[in-house]
Amino acid sequence: MIPKLLFTCLYSGVTKMLLPLLLIASRPGLHAQERKLIYNVMRNGSVIGTINFVELTQGEKKFISFTSDVKTRFLLSFCDHSSETAAYEGGIMMYSSFYQKQNGTVKANKRTICDGKSYKLVDKEKTKVVTYPPIRYNMLLLYIDVPEKIDKVYSDNYQKHLDIQKVEKNKYRLTLPDGNYNYYTYENGICSKVEIERTLFTIQFVLAQTSTKN
Repeated sequence: MIPKLLFTCLYSGVTKMLLPLLLIASRPGLHAQERKLIYNVMRNGSVIGTINFVELTQGEKKFISFTSDVKTRFLLSFCDHSSETAAYEGGIMMYSSFYQKQNGTVKANKRTICDGKSYKLVDKEKTKVVTYPPIRYNMLLLYIDVPEKIDKVYSDNYQKHLDIQKVEKNKYRLTLPDGNYNYYTYENGICSKVEIERTLFTIQFVLAQTSTKN
């Protein structure tokens, strides 16, 4: 069994959403703050990939992208590329995407789009509209915002809210629909480690580098 792991993003639709902010940020007197996080993807003590997390903030707008690339061997050669993005305005998620390709085959291509008082869920060629309260916290915020005041997180992959709870100081457990768990550990308000525990393998994302630019 090949492990199915990780996320990544910079989907073309989100690139178009990032462009207006980048143009605004380039104007004299108007600046977007940029924060970058780089994680090493670890398995059995070895680095098998990297994650690049980028947050751009300008006024009430926030754009986040998360991209990962993993190559490893587990019975068979395994290559995973995944992308995830989110766009917020006034604290409300207006758009998110989740894209994943494994060994050259697209496994997921999903979008969540705010449409007035509802959200449009797109899963490849299928679309449905659901009535959600405004989404204010999705999976990407777990990396930059400690979930100490919430018990639900919106998953862009599962396109539903998942339970999260504090299990010890600075550590939180996210419960997945299949009964598995992800654990998030925080230092100085930023996620320093993610532990993905499965029956046949354990993967860790370990924070390696941070930078901020105004």
